Formats: sequence, C-alpha cells, structure tokens
Amino acid sequence: MGIAVVIPVRNRERLVEPTLESLAAQTRRPDRIILVDNGSTDSTLQTLRRFAEGKPHVRVVSEPRPGAAEARNCGLDAVREDYVMFFDSDDLMPPRHIEEVMAELQRNDFPDIGAFGMVRRGLDGSTVHKPFRGGDLMYQHLFHCILSTQCYVVRTEFIRRAGRWPEMTPVWDDFILGVRLLCRNPRLCELKLSEPVQIIAQTDSITGLDFSSKAGLWEQALDSVARELRSGHAEKYLPLVDCRRAILAGEYRREGHPDLAKKLTPTLKSRLIARYVALGGRGVATLFPLLPF
Repeated sequence: MGIAVVIPVRNRERLVEPTLESLAAQTRRPDRIILVDNGSTDSTLQTLRRFAEGKPHVRVVSEPRPGAAEARNCGLDAVREDYVMFFDSDDLMPPRHIEEVMAELQRNDFPDIGAFGMVRRGLDGSTVHKPFRGGDLMYQHLFHCILSTQCYVVRTEFIRRAGRWPEMTPVWDDFILGVRLLCRNPRLCELKLSEPVQIIAQTDSITGLDFSSKAGLWEQALDSVARELRSGHAEKYLPLVDCRRAILAGEYRREGHPDLAKKLTPTLKSRLIARYVALGGRGVATLFPLLPF
C-alpha cells in the first residue's frame, strides 16, 4: 500500500518552506509528494522545484486555473498510489505522521477513509484542539467538519468515484467534499496518532479572517451541501444545513452586519440561534438538537 500527499500552493514562496521541511523530516516518507503550483506570480514555483531536486518521489505540476479545489484535482490526477492525503501550504506534519498513518490503516484493515484530529494555531499564538468526533458521522461533519482538508486520508479510487473536489467553490470546498464522501457510506475509521497535524493561521488564508467580507460565498457553499445531501438520499440532514445558515447569520451579526443575516433567519428558532451566536455563544450542536425548522 502506498500513500501520496498533494499540496496546492499559490504565492507562498516563504510560507511553504516549513511545510516542505516537515515533509522532508518524516520517519517514513510518502511514496509520492505532488506539489501543485496554482498560477503563482512570485518565486513559489522555483521554491517547489528546488525542493524537488534530487527527490524522485517529488513531482511539481502546474494548474493555471485559480482555486484550491482545481489545484487539488490536478494533483489527484497525478496520484498512482492507493491512498491520498491533502495538505495545505501552511500546515505542519509531526515527524512520525506518515509512518503512523500507514500503520493505523493496516491495523484497521485498510478502510476507505482514515480520520484524525488537528491543532489550529491562531495569529495571536493561541491553540485550538480539534479532535475527531465519532458517532453519526454526517451529523458531526455538518457541525464540526470532521473531514476538513488536513484531517483524513482517503482511498484514491474512492474519492475519484465520489466526484473529486468540488470546483468553482471559493470557500468550504472541504466541507462540501466531506458531505459528498459521506453520502457514499464509506468504511471510515479513526486513526490513533501520537501527535496531531498543525494548522497555522495566516492573514492571507483562502477563507479569510471574517465572514462578512465574503458574504454570499458561504451561502453558495451551504446550497451546494444541501444539493449533495439530496442527491445522496440524505435529506434527513437538511435541517442541519438550515442550522448552519442560522449560525452564519449569527457571525454576520457579531461582525456588525445584521443586514446580511436577515434572509438567513426566516423562523423563530433560526433567529434565536443567530442571536445566541452573535452574543458569543458556542456549542450550538449540543444546545439545538436536530429538529425541523
């Protein structure tokens, strides 16, 4: 069994270097590393090529179409290994990550998806631990995005059959893809790893640092999630998408844009959720169980 790591990169000539160093420091190197330059206008491509020099298992490819999903699909096309893991250009792998992932896949009889947790480092140096959450996997993903980009490894043919990354989606493409994968009822196992991957927040991240500046895009992503649930015969989870819309409305309110929230809160329950979130409330998944809106 082999594993490939796909990393899309755009205009991160310096930021990508720690990520590449964490890959080079692996106790069990990936069978293939695919670095996708996504139309960089700085010297990112040269940085990637320097890293690839003398490393036959590293391949640099280019995807001129803008978009992380487009770049990841370009990398996916180059994968020949049984499993693929997607990483971002500001993520860090602990040294034994690939070694432990492969051992855990074998221990679990090679599932379709192996999932694990992560740690996110904020701009202020704070850390937020995001563990894997089991149980009703679709429920957990819709509330907690348990299949975010850096938190799983997947059989290459499984993700290809599922439809690959959703292109033309500037935000939450991993959220949409996770729903797409779970609608196919994968055999998913939690992988027990000694250290989580680290996600380092950046001021120029794709998703940004607020919600209001990309108003409309989040709504489009939630509409895509709803379509995936309908096509995957998982309509029972649609109320959770409405709940996510109410949470988004609360974020808009918290950022001082109540006008953006109005169309997302047509019911009393949705307005209560939005107000709760706007006031700093957390744990909506626990406080507002799955009920019709």
